[in-house]
Amino acid sequence: MRGGGQCLIRIFSPRRLIIFALFSTCIYVLLLRSTQDNEQRISATSAQINRNINIEEKIQIKDSAELELARQTLTVLNIEESTTKPRSKMIPEDDGSCPSIEKIPDLQGALPQAVLLIQNLQEGEVHAVHPEIGPGGTWKPKDCKARDKIAIIIPYRDRQSHLTRLIDFLIPILQRQRLDFRFIVTEQYGNDLFNKGRIMNAAFLFAESLGVDCVVFHDVDMFPQNDKNPYSCPPGPRHLGAFVSNLGYQLWYKEIVGGVLAVSIADYKAVNGYSNQFWAWGGEDDDMGSRILSMNYTIERPNPETARYSMLKHVKRKRTAPKLIYELLANSAKRVSYDGLNETDKWTVRKITTRPLYYHLYVDVGAVPDEWRAKS
Repeated sequence: MRGGGQCLIRIFSPRRLIIFALFSTCIYVLLLRSTQDNEQRISATSAQINRNINIEEKIQIKDSAELELARQTLTVLNIEESTTKPRSKMIPEDDGSCPSIEKIPDLQGALPQAVLLIQNLQEGEVHAVHPEIGPGGTWKPKDCKARDKIAIIIPYRDRQSHLTRLIDFLIPILQRQRLDFRFIVTEQYGNDLFNKGRIMNAAFLFAESLGVDCVVFHDVDMFPQNDKNPYSCPPGPRHLGAFVSNLGYQLWYKEIVGGVLAVSIADYKAVNGYSNQFWAWGGEDDDMGSRILSMNYTIERPNPETARYSMLKHVKRKRTAPKLIYELLANSAKRVSYDGLNETDKWTVRKITTRPLYYHLYVDVGAVPDEWRAKS
């Protein structure tokens, strides 16, 4: 017994006991930390799953293509900023001009759409993120000479939240496409029946005074799903917003040009702009499509895979006097020569304000004809 006791004392000497205690403590700490990390990981995963489910419930997607796009969006939202893909170097053409959209290396293709759920985005917040944007929402590339100088014309009434989100959404797209751009928001003065054609014509003349090559008429609730949809100047009228979410991404008839329409200065003048005769909601876009076709133009539409748009939900304005609208549409081609851009007495630009993100036009469209008022 005595020999065995001396052996145990020799094995568990004070020095070895201290080392053994320290080793056991380290093992315990490591096991405890691992258990806590697993619990946090499980909790975070559960929270992320709930977050994704909540977003998918808000989006309420039915179309399979939209569902896939939303899944891509959620994937993008889950990626840390440290893993963001670096911007590819763009090589200008031999003459220093920017390459065509097919040759630009840093376009992303499909764009996340969950950001459209953001509410109450302020203009100051957008400008803080994009300090490179000049007065009037102007910008041009520095790594090459822009091929096109464009103006985005946005007809506007009572949708500030949509307007700010749209400008914030379009800025990086237009920058990646290396366009020399500016934004023009055209708003009707007063609260009477809306005349979209007149405020569009007024904005076009202002855009022409800025020396642009073409204009893009852009509804405030239309958001592109792909940055390869070209906002550059087209050789003929280009209907960018041809395939829209709330229309099932279908092209319902040949005259349709509503939503987003790109057109050169010369072509817009050739069709004499928008009609001035449509009041309230509906008709003026279809009339424009008929004008374009009557002048033997072809309405260009980009690839259906890249020319998709999400339309934000909003309260639809009711059509007034539908019989008058149908009568006007029946003789669209006959009115081209006298009803449109050349009737500059139909509107008055009351005020032009240069804001940090856009030029703001207040346009007085004149008195509403009695026949529209009586049927409204």
